[in-house]
Amino acid sequence: MKIFREFPFQVEDKPRAIALGFFDGLHLGHQKLINEMITISKTNNLTATVFTFNDHPESKFKDNFKFPGLIQSFDLRALKLQEMGVDEAFFAPMISQVKEISAYDFFHEYLVGQFRMKALIVGQDARFGHKGLGNVELLKQWTKETDVELIIVGDVKVDAQKISSTLIRQLIETGQIKKANQYLGYNYIIRGKVIHGKKLGRTLGFPTINIIFDPYLVKPRFGVYMSRVKYNDHLYPAITSIGTNPTVSSSSQIKVETFIYDKEIDLYDEAVFVELLDFIRPEIEFDSVQSMKERILLDLELVKKMHQQSNN
Repeated sequence: MKIFREFPFQVEDKPRAIALGFFDGLHLGHQKLINEMITISKTNNLTATVFTFNDHPESKFKDNFKFPGLIQSFDLRALKLQEMGVDEAFFAPMISQVKEISAYDFFHEYLVGQFRMKALIVGQDARFGHKGLGNVELLKQWTKETDVELIIVGDVKVDAQKISSTLIRQLIETGQIKKANQYLGYNYIIRGKVIHGKKLGRTLGFPTINIIFDPYLVKPRFGVYMSRVKYNDHLYPAITSIGTNPTVSSSSQIKVETFIYDKEIDLYDEAVFVELLDFIRPEIEFDSVQSMKERILLDLELVKKMHQQSNN
């Protein structure tokens, strides 16, 4: 998949089907929309293209709005799009030249003119252009005038619940990771480079791989999780602690500490994927390191049983 991030984009002259949206998390609703775009691309011999943004529009456009953070890093979003079979992904930066493009100019000059768009696939709540003034009603009019095929994809619901990125962020923040994974259609992932920590876990018998949490992402509820680590196409059952580790640290830095309990493997300086599978308990400030160790042993036994049951 070709990735474009520098604006103005250097666009090859070829006809495209374009999926338009931010696609944070690439949840089941997004997957339905993008799969529809890929099908149309193959049927009509078009380039399967995603037009999206580096930064979430709400984090840039709304005054006095505290954006809770993204579900995915840029790298994970790009990787997921590639896995889905997208040919090109344009990630527009949230700079003034982009933010100030009117909805009319964005559609006519960019999508139709520069990108040679022949089919446009959007969600029914799509907004675009300066201040988000572009909407589906305008798209119906403009696509008809320019002979562009317009596909409006409806909401995806699970158990009568509409899936949205906003809802998934709330589930992650409150520790409802199993339901978040259900709506995502895959396990929530934290990706990072393994760094050297204080090695306290090693002295306690739980050598962990440590990742610094990306501050631009939505914060999972602090606590202990059933997890697994993906590295070099292998999956290792694990237990993960997310938080500031108040028992032994006064730092406010969020740490992701994961113990792969059935295999000893040196992953320092390697990039790994930590998948969160289930929430075990909230973070606790213990009276002593010994009481913390005793609780970790109980958590570990529980997580081992949960992994065993999930494999049966």
